[in-house]
Amino acid sequence: MSITYKKLGDIATYINGYAFKPKDWDSKGLPIIRIQNLTNTSEKVNYFNGEIDEKYIVKKGDILIAWSASLGVYEWSGEDALLNQHIFKVVFDKEKIDKHYFKFMVQRTLDRALHFLHGSTMKHITKKYFDNLLIPFPPIDVQQKIANTLILAQGVVNKRKAQIKAIDQLTQSLFLEMFGDPVINNKNWDVKKLSETGELKRGMSKHRPRNAPELLGGPYPLIQTGDVANSDIYIRKYHQTYSELGLKQSKMWPAGTLCITIAANIARTGILTFDACFPDSVVAYVPNKNMSNLYVLFWFKFLQKIIEANAPESAQKNINLKILSDLDISVPPIEKQKQFEKVISEIERQKDIFNKSLVELQNNFNSILQRAFKGELPSEEVYSL
Repeated sequence: MSITYKKLGDIATYINGYAFKPKDWDSKGLPIIRIQNLTNTSEKVNYFNGEIDEKYIVKKGDILIAWSASLGVYEWSGEDALLNQHIFKVVFDKEKIDKHYFKFMVQRTLDRALHFLHGSTMKHITKKYFDNLLIPFPPIDVQQKIANTLILAQGVVNKRKAQIKAIDQLTQSLFLEMFGDPVINNKNWDVKKLSETGELKRGMSKHRPRNAPELLGGPYPLIQTGDVANSDIYIRKYHQTYSELGLKQSKMWPAGTLCITIAANIARTGILTFDACFPDSVVAYVPNKNMSNLYVLFWFKFLQKIIEANAPESAQKNINLKILSDLDISVPPIEKQKQFEKVISEIERQKDIFNKSLVELQNNFNSILQRAFKGELPSEEVYSL
């Protein structure tokens, strides 16, 4: 099927949001839609309770495009709200186009354009650049068929993500059922200092790798705070490695070590699945015979926000080894901790299956999207969970 392409500026009108200032905010009125509200990275909502041009009012079902910081296309699902700056509201007044097809095509176009966008720390696009981006523009019936196929594929991906999220919630519920609330220790377990339950040692890096590039690029995994923070339970990935020279000025920790961050991402945890080095912004915890790494990791999951909120703040929040050592931790019988480990192991096995399936489903979705972008009409696909 031959296909034509059209510039986004020729398809619709894009209204940029109003530049609300802090003095405009109120506790009542219409909510102001900020990028954080679209990406669900903040629950905070500001309101405006004055007169404003009707073009800035967003209604349920409107298509919004964040063009700064977190680039993305969204369908507003809330009630009437107000459009903030750095967000376009799409008005389909130039060409007949399926709005769901539009969402998929624009998101893919923005993803592809990321490498060419302005801004080093914050990516953004100019209106001129955006208007000149091209998307495939087949007849409306073809658009609708493509959109329906993509909606179906995306729905299956979302269901799998929801199942994985439910597993995570199950593990937290299991911890509470077996050990009670760790904040108040309502099951009255013995309490000890964290340093009394195992060995705590900071990672080692005598030189900063950014000042000595010869330390990097070898065969030895180098774990950093971000790797720990993004690990869920087990650290399975790394993004840097040490050379032989790097290893000599550091230390290799064995698989099974519990890593705890004390800077940048505070009190985040992960268990190594391979031998690795890490800098002094990460602390190694090796439990004694009466403690389980997995139990301590989940204990930190419940306490992390409290620890972070009470961390000293200088240029950035951080905690030291003494603060970590002096934390009070409830200590249930080791038999109960081992029982918890066994159940979590089975849950993680099932979660691993779901994660592998999610990768396949996401690849399938991306394949359909790529074919659609090239003008290859996807056939009727069948999806199952």
